[in-house]
Amino acid sequence: SGYVFEIGDEVVASISGPAYFFIILFSLIGYKMLYPIAMGLGSTRVQLLRVYSIVGVTAVVITIICLNVLQFILKTVYLEWDIGANIFHPGVVILPEYHFFGYLWIDIMFGLFLFGVPFLLYSINFRIGMRKSTIILMVLLLVGMFLYYGGYLDSSIEWFSGLDLEELGMTLISLVGLCGVGSLLLSYPIMRNAPLKPKTRKE
Repeated sequence: SGYVFEIGDEVVASISGPAYFFIILFSLIGYKMLYPIAMGLGSTRVQLLRVYSIVGVTAVVITIICLNVLQFILKTVYLEWDIGANIFHPGVVILPEYHFFGYLWIDIMFGLFLFGVPFLLYSINFRIGMRKSTIILMVLLLVGMFLYYGGYLDSSIEWFSGLDLEELGMTLISLVGLCGVGSLLLSYPIMRNAPLKPKTRKE
């Protein structure tokens, strides 16, 4: 609609947000839905975890590829119609200009992070229950607030803000993706011997 009313540079196309949301939703809901079905069919937890991880990562990659193809089409339309619109994407902070494979790599790394970390949090909550998970989260938040307002993180914040994102941005993005993969691997021993039902709030 922004093109029809000739808004121009104020038009911002954001199609990566729904894709990221789908990845998080699939990470949290997919395993929860498949778990009782797989157990009822005689599958083991180890088999389910392996299949879920492979299917999940494959789904993330396919989703990201489709996302970037659509973004490429949007960018091509912008150039052909001489529209000064922008694509809202984290790549604009790292890359000075649009690059298909650069944006693809950034999206894949973010996708892996958004798939692995929520599943790790879900696994922890599944094993220890909501009450203990909330207590641990509150303790971590209190520690983080103490470190931040106590000035213990000032040097780290200054160091990070002084980084040249155009030079180190892709490296940092790759580390983000590795954190997602690492979170997925950490979920394996947590859920390998998990019970059929999660911990209740009273447990």
